[in-house]
Amino acid sequence: MIQLIRYEFVKIMMRKSIALTFAIFLIFFVAYSFVQHAGLSDASKDYRPYEGPITQEKANLARDHMQIIGLNNEYIYPNGVFYDILNFSPETKNNYTSYDETGQIRTRTVDVTDIHYNKPWGYLLEYIDQFGTVFMIIFILLGLAPVFANEYALGTASLLRSSKRGKSKLVTAKLLASMIYIVVCVIVFAGVNLQMYWLRFGHLAGADTPIQSVAMYFDTFYYEFSPYRFTALQYYIVQLLTHAAGSLVLGCIVLLVSVLSSTPFIAVSVSAAIVGLPYLAYDVLNLNSGWMRWLESFQLSTMIRVTRLFKYDVHYSVLGLKLSYFTLYMAVISLFTIGVVVFTYRTFRRREVFS
Repeated sequence: MIQLIRYEFVKIMMRKSIALTFAIFLIFFVAYSFVQHAGLSDASKDYRPYEGPITQEKANLARDHMQIIGLNNEYIYPNGVFYDILNFSPETKNNYTSYDETGQIRTRTVDVTDIHYNKPWGYLLEYIDQFGTVFMIIFILLGLAPVFANEYALGTASLLRSSKRGKSKLVTAKLLASMIYIVVCVIVFAGVNLQMYWLRFGHLAGADTPIQSVAMYFDTFYYEFSPYRFTALQYYIVQLLTHAAGSLVLGCIVLLVSVLSSTPFIAVSVSAAIVGLPYLAYDVLNLNSGWMRWLESFQLSTMIRVTRLFKYDVHYSVLGLKLSYFTLYMAVISLFTIGVVVFTYRTFRRREVFS
């Protein structure tokens, strides 16, 4: 079985499309990092005069400093220290109220009271939310869509099913090889990202600061009202593992599509539609009212992007039980994935002739 898994894994990795796409990814990611984030470097020295508790006096000092250097908007300061201070100043927090979808006031489980320099972690978290998601989807489609469909296209499916390895062992080997491929992709991409921003900043400072104080996309504190008490490093690990798990679920779906498809092209097209149609419906057409809103909350891309799962304290009532959004989401996805895997086995075992 180990030899069979190794053989199936090598088949996936040896596809020319994988190598070509990876080369394009490296070029694009490096170019984006240096063009979009031009001049990005260590700015911890700008935070030192303001380290410690964020007081109103410190916020006033930040505003005075901005005027001295000729800034009239804290957003345009490239290192973000003024924006961080003013966002978490007593005045801002006292005058700003966030409401959930039911109109209830959100409370802060973790109240940010100190100024922290943790900019490297904002970019690391941003990568998984955007680039990590896009490129994992691309590599999963390219790598896994042909796994079964290619056997049908080449006419080897019937031969493989009649071999001594058996139908179940063949599906198991392909499934495990595909999962290993996904894990390798996650590790490689995360390694490239860590190395890139380590070189850009010269360090990864702020690992022990709360995620509520980490700004993504420079000026957005996505986790300001998160109920989870993670440090930046702890959350990065949780985010990466959740992202990997979501990628594995997508991989299972793509394998099922591959089993049902006669050619790799059909498998890639159908899989791409499964991923792309929810984005079109919810993000482009804004079809997120009524029951569509419930479906939108439990779409697969949510798990791959991760951000939404840990953003707010949201609960659902199910059979009299009060479950957090994260708990209910993982339960739904787990049951769905089990069904997908079982259906994949049954389909390949029973389909003697593909038509």
